Amino acid sequence: MPRSKPATSPPLPTAPIASGLRSTPERIAESISKSLLKREYSVGQRLIEADLTERLGVSRSTVREALKILASQGIVDIIPHRGAVVRGLTRLDAECLLEVLEVLTGLAARLAAQNISQNDNKSRFVMASKHLVVPNEHNQLERVLDERAWFYQVMFDIADNEELNRAVPTWRAHVFRNQFFRFLTRADVNAMVKEYRNISQAILAGDGAKAELYARRHFQKTRERALPHLR
Repeated sequence: MPRSKPATSPPLPTAPIASGLRSTPERIAESISKSLLKREYSVGQRLIEADLTERLGVSRSTVREALKILASQGIVDIIPHRGAVVRGLTRLDAECLLEVLEVLTGLAARLAAQNISQNDNKSRFVMASKHLVVPNEHNQLERVLDERAWFYQVMFDIADNEELNRAVPTWRAHVFRNQFFRFLTRADVNAMVKEYRNISQAILAGDGAKAELYARRHFQKTRERALPHLR
């Protein structure tokens, strides 16, 4: 029996993460990674333990454990006598990440299309995608990136596959989006909106093959836009 999920519209949602109980350091690590998505931190920035302790309301030891978790995921580098610094992706890092995201997001799009008629999935997806895909002469980068986060979250929710959620390298994707943000042009944003529109139309039509094709094509185009800027 398919699960019914409430329609929500958080201000800045993120890609799905594995469900289940997590320790406080893991929650803090996730919070820091979301701050990268929101562009509150930037690549190369030093993360100061005292500032994080005050901002997040946890102990310094918890922050240290959270930074170790982020280091294990390749999100920060812990440098002796300097502390944690947000790690940028190399060209090879980004290429490998995008190859994985292409496959996993393509699968999510296919599953979402297959499940689109269940429960309130169609109305939820329409709500999550409508502002992202409607042509708008004021397609500002900040707005598109924030709408995109909700779009992906709802798509993965509708795909309804916990193993897929566990496989997505969400935190690394946050770093990539943070790093790539400064290279995007107005033409890039317009192209992205068109790509998301194609994905959305295929999902809403219940066409899994086409939804996967368009989702994978989007990441192929993302590689073309991003990789020339990286070493």
